[in-house]
Amino acid sequence: MFKILILAYLIGQDSADTQKTFILDNNFKTMEECKQELLLKTRDNNTYDVLYDFIVSNDFKYDWLVAACTNDDTGEKFIIEPSYPKGKPEELKGIILDKKI
Repeated sequence: MFKILILAYLIGQDSADTQKTFILDNNFKTMEECKQELLLKTRDNNTYDVLYDFIVSNDFKYDWLVAACTNDDTGEKFIIEPSYPKGKPEELKGIILDKKI
């Protein structure tokens, strides 16, 4: 089974100290089904629906660093990272993620 994981941090705080991995409830039979859900964009603001819903459901306290479709049995992963059209938030400058999610 495939699942969506989101690595996120508390906005306005040190991302290294406050990052946490969230596992979404949905499970998918294939990587393609998982990717389709993860990459879905239906809003006018060009955001990923899953990540927008995650941020809203956490009262805008968390922002995401990396999101992925993963399969624990096979080790298969598909990873996405945010783009920052207005520049990286101050608390993320100089942070390099090793993409271990």
